[in-house]
Amino acid sequence: MSTSASGSQLAGANSARMIDYWLGGRHYLPVDVDAAKEFEAAYGDFRGMFRVLRRFIGRATRSIRAQGIDQLIVFGAGLPTSGNVHEVVPDARVLYTDMDPTNISMGREILADLPNADYIYCDASDLTTLDQASVERVLGPIRRLGIVFVGVAAFISDDKLKAAFASLYDWAPPGSTMALDFDSEMGLQYPKIVEMLEAPGLKFHMRSPEAIRALLGPWRLTDDGITPVSAWRNQGEDADYPAFMYGCMVHRPDDEEGRRG
Repeated sequence: MSTSASGSQLAGANSARMIDYWLGGRHYLPVDVDAAKEFEAAYGDFRGMFRVLRRFIGRATRSIRAQGIDQLIVFGAGLPTSGNVHEVVPDARVLYTDMDPTNISMGREILADLPNADYIYCDASDLTTLDQASVERVLGPIRRLGIVFVGVAAFISDDKLKAAFASLYDWAPPGSTMALDFDSEMGLQYPKIVEMLEAPGLKFHMRSPEAIRALLGPWRLTDDGITPVSAWRNQGEDADYPAFMYGCMVHRPDDEEGRRG
């Protein structure tokens, strides 16, 4: 289950730092721990939940890199630490984006000594907010793109999310691949969590696989389908973790594949 940038009821807490706390990192403050414990009172294993999600990001990112894609952009990135994308594929160029100024500032500090990674502003629901000059500066001329869109869909309405995916499809070159996650309807079993997430005036969107499929537009779903993130290309650790989030991978066909399909 995702948390928004303002998803805590405690003033001053930051969800990216809360997640870093749950992942065993060190980029958090006492107020973030207090907020994390509020959420844990409603569901005791947020630590396990976000470790499962971070492992999904790792498997998906390695899969993208194995396709020969070495340019990756991450939307709603949170903090670039604790096994985030550039740590999983250190030989790739990685651009993190977020709309939270605290995450961007901390992210830039963390990445300051890494020439192949950077962090900039972007509203994941509106691709026009992405500075294309910064994209080319960090990633170079785009050939095929790896897109990581994880942890943000729960706070974007269906119509805006479908439009965002369509914009990404039009922007990404043929042969590009995108990894996605969506919060499942399992959250309905924990109404206190939903209440806390929606407290700042947000709407928390929970979706079934059928609802997710309808949002993908022209993107082609891989043969893995839409599965719990714990089970996606995983037969080992945590493969049977409760299905709080669904994950999938989609791609934009290259010219030859498009002619076949």
